[in-house]
Amino acid sequence: MKCIDSLNLLDHTIMKKFKNILIIGLGMMGGSLCKSIKKNNVSEKISGYDVDVDTLEYAKNNKIIDFIVKDYDMMPHPDLIILCTPIGSYKEIIKNLVTCISKKTLLSDIGSSKGKSHTEIHKILRNTNLNYISSHPMVGSEKAGIGNYINDMYEDKPVFIIDKNKSSKGSYLLLKKFWKSLGSTPYDIDYKKHDLLMSQTSHIAHLMAFIFVQSLPQSIITKNLPILLGGGIKEHIRLSKSDPKMWTDIFINNKVNITKALDRIQKNTSGAKKLINSINEKSLYKYLKSIQNKT
Repeated sequence: MKCIDSLNLLDHTIMKKFKNILIIGLGMMGGSLCKSIKKNNVSEKISGYDVDVDTLEYAKNNKIIDFIVKDYDMMPHPDLIILCTPIGSYKEIIKNLVTCISKKTLLSDIGSSKGKSHTEIHKILRNTNLNYISSHPMVGSEKAGIGNYINDMYEDKPVFIIDKNKSSKGSYLLLKKFWKSLGSTPYDIDYKKHDLLMSQTSHIAHLMAFIFVQSLPQSIITKNLPILLGGGIKEHIRLSKSDPKMWTDIFINNKVNITKALDRIQKNTSGAKKLINSINEKSLYKYLKSIQNKT
């Protein structure tokens, strides 16, 4: 991909606010992003695109966005476009955007894993003059849909800016300015280190929550029992209610790292099972204490 360090992009970094930001995907994350942009007066206008007509109408009627975009060909020229859709849809969206946006527009996303999708996007944009740099704000909720937006979701939160050296200086500074304008704290990282870190922390934690709840007897999670459950199991149940489409895309997109993490967990699970079956209190205590000392 060619990196165009256009004066227009560099000029944006000293402007007080953006003129028009387009958010593609108005679910809980995208809706919350729009609310944060409005709250912090980051852009003069916010445009929104979503495949669901009802979501678009809700966003417009509740003043979450200013303009509805129904067709990429008809959209006003935005300064910044951010993809807030499931990762699996990125490739098709980028293909459609290539012929519609100007080299003055910065393109980004908020995907939780980069991997395959990151490589595909760069391949599509390789012979264009479009400016793209990926990001990942460390925010989220198990709730889905625009009606569950959170006004200050991105405030005081870390956000990763991915592979800044593969983008132009103007693109990097503009994206960094955007996130800081929302009260987020940007951190630079390359996509491989990012995906490894996420697999070992966020991704494996969510996958284990799904697996844990799947392993529970149905009687444990009936409507009559939650008031009797402890905080640990409630947290697993909460995480297991996260959007399955979003997490399917994340797990597949970061499958190599997640599979390795699962192998380590399987090994430790087998070891813990042997210690418990051995009825060796001293060894089991030593094992649990060693884990506690890690934190």
